[in-house]
Amino acid sequence: MRELTLSEVETLLKEGVAYAQSVGRASTVAVVDFGGHLRGVLRPEKGRFANPPIAEKKAWTSAALQRPTSLVRELMLPGAFGYGLQHTDNRFCIVAGGFPIYDEDGDLIGAIGASGGSIEEDCECCLVGMRKLGFQTDFVDPLASK
Repeated sequence: MRELTLSEVETLLKEGVAYAQSVGRASTVAVVDFGGHLRGVLRPEKGRFANPPIAEKKAWTSAALQRPTSLVRELMLPGAFGYGLQHTDNRFCIVAGGFPIYDEDGDLIGAIGASGGSIEEDCECCLVGMRKLGFQTDFVDPLASK
């Protein structure tokens, strides 16, 4: 299994922040490796101090659960198999704006998260760099067919 390169991490961060700035936001973007360890975070001028830890939590959650954070909320509702998981560790985030990153063989190599805009803007901050680098961006909930 390969790791995200420094160049890829930089591209993901810069593309995400550039997109945010293009829509008038000062969003922060964070990238973690496959184990959830921070590889990089970029907070632009006027970015809120709360955004970096939120962006990192979104990325960490996507790496830990191997799915976009938009699909995590359903796992943690009462009656779902993951109910209560969000209370076991202060790192889980159920807010959209985090995505896993897979290599060409389908192996998890990292995740990205963004915070500072609307849900849609945070998602696009992540996806713009992923698209540029050719990473998968069409996610399906693996539990949906069960």
